[in-house]
Amino acid sequence: MGGLALWLFKNRFLGLFILLESIGAWMTFSEVSYHRSRLNQFQIEIAGNYQYRIHRITRFMGLDEENLRLNQEITALKLQFSTKNVTNDSSEGPISASNGQGSLSPSQQNTFLWPDSGILLDFASTARVVFCGMGSQQNYMLLDRGSLHGIQPRMAVLQGNKIAGQVQAVSEHFARVVPLIHTKMRTSALHPKSQTVASLVWDGVSTRYAELLDFPIHIPIKIGDSLVSSSYSAVYPPGLRLGRVDRIEVIPGAVTYKIRVVLATDYRQLDHVQVIRPALQNEREKLLPQDLQ
Repeated sequence: MGGLALWLFKNRFLGLFILLESIGAWMTFSEVSYHRSRLNQFQIEIAGNYQYRIHRITRFMGLDEENLRLNQEITALKLQFSTKNVTNDSSEGPISASNGQGSLSPSQQNTFLWPDSGILLDFASTARVVFCGMGSQQNYMLLDRGSLHGIQPRMAVLQGNKIAGQVQAVSEHFARVVPLIHTKMRTSALHPKSQTVASLVWDGVSTRYAELLDFPIHIPIKIGDSLVSSSYSAVYPPGLRLGRVDRIEVIPGAVTYKIRVVLATDYRQLDHVQVIRPALQNEREKLLPQDLQ
C-alpha cells in the first residue's frame, strides 16, 4: 500500500494533467455541436465496421449475398418502372391521389412512384441490416449504407410496405436507425376504417407489440383492424403498414381505449430493407416548427 501511495505521489502532475485533459475533452464534445457530430459519426463507423464483420461471419454459410443481389435487382426494376411511369403520366393530368400533389412541378421532375404503395419519392435505396439490437429500452439498428450512398438522417426505413424505423445518423459507410421498438419513438398512426389518427408507441416490453394511444372511446374499432402511417408524419409517407389491433381494453372513467398492436415488422427476421425519402420532404420540414419535426 505504501508503494502505491509513493507511486501516486511521484506521478501526481501526470495524473492532474490527464484529469484536466479529460475534463476539457468532455466539455468540448458536450458543448460544441461540430465536435459532437464528428464523434457521433466516428462511433457509428467503428460500430458499423465491427457489426458488419460479425454479420459476415455469422452469415458465411447462408445465402446472404444471393439474397442481397436479388433484393437490389428487385429494387432496381421497381425504380426503372416507376421513374418512367411518373414521367409519362405527368403530361396527362394529376398524379396518383395517394400523394395529393396534383400535376408535377419543376421540383418533382426527378421523382418516381414506389410500386408497393404508389407513393411519390425522390430517393430510394436498398440496404442490409448488419445489427439489430433488441435488448434495451432504446434499441437501434445499423445498415451497411451511409452518406456515400446517399443516405441521410430522417429518411424512412421500410421492409416492403411495412415501416421498420427512421435513419437517425450516418457515417460514410453506415447508418444508424431508430426502430419502432424504441421508447422515445412516437409514430402518427391512422385507423383506415374510421379515418382516426392516434399515436403508436412502444412500451419497452415485447418487440412484437406496441400501444396505440389517444384513440377516442366513442369511435368503433375491432380486433384485427389494420393501422397505417398517417399523412401527419414528417418522415413516413401515408399508407404504409404499422400493424393490426391485437387487444382492446376499456378503462373505467377513461376517454380513450387501451389498445395493443401487433407490429407488422418482425425485427427478429429483419435482414434487407429499403431506405426512402418522400418527395418534397425537405421543403415540408422547413415550414414545420422544430418540435414537430
